[in-house]
Amino acid sequence: MHIPEYSQIVSPLYLVTRKKNDFHWGPEQQQAFAQIKQEIAHAVALGPVRTGPDVKNVLYSAAGNNGLSWSLWQKVPGETRGRPLGFWSRSYRGSEANYTPTEKEILAAYEGVQAASEVVGTETQLLLAPRLPVLGWMFKAEVPSTHHATDATWSKWIALITQRTHMGKLNRPGILEIITNWPEGETLASQMKNKSK
Repeated sequence: MHIPEYSQIVSPLYLVTRKKNDFHWGPEQQQAFAQIKQEIAHAVALGPVRTGPDVKNVLYSAAGNNGLSWSLWQKVPGETRGRPLGFWSRSYRGSEANYTPTEKEILAAYEGVQAASEVVGTETQLLLAPRLPVLGWMFKAEVPSTHHATDATWSKWIALITQRTHMGKLNRPGILEIITNWPEGETLASQMKNKSK
């Protein structure tokens, strides 16, 4: 069973159940409780993991204001829709909240690859589709000079992501990569001609 953004929905409940906090049930907790009850009633059943050369495993990742989320979907030939294999989310830990938006997106992809590996194994190649267009420069090893994470952390993230994934095709959100990196003055026809050479 999956509940999208579970950790963000129930975070007001955790605030009142911690030992160091006094128990005070307010409107925020009541709303979180009502929302999680509704989400449980409409939860998505996860599909079985399938293997084979034509099976595509797509990992969607995103970093929001409150934390990270990622989902793993599997597309099998002959099926019109992908099946969900897993959904995850977590709040930022420690200094992660101070990371740049780019760092947060890369962290979401990194955490997603680790979680997906537990579901489909480490030998399976993943099609990575982050919410923001950060893959182009990452696969070219063009790390921005201003970042909060350490160089060792960057190296760890990029090594795992580039080893286990490849970029998505022209779809959501892979199309963002193409649009963002589009050479000025180029047309779709000239781009397609260059790719076919």
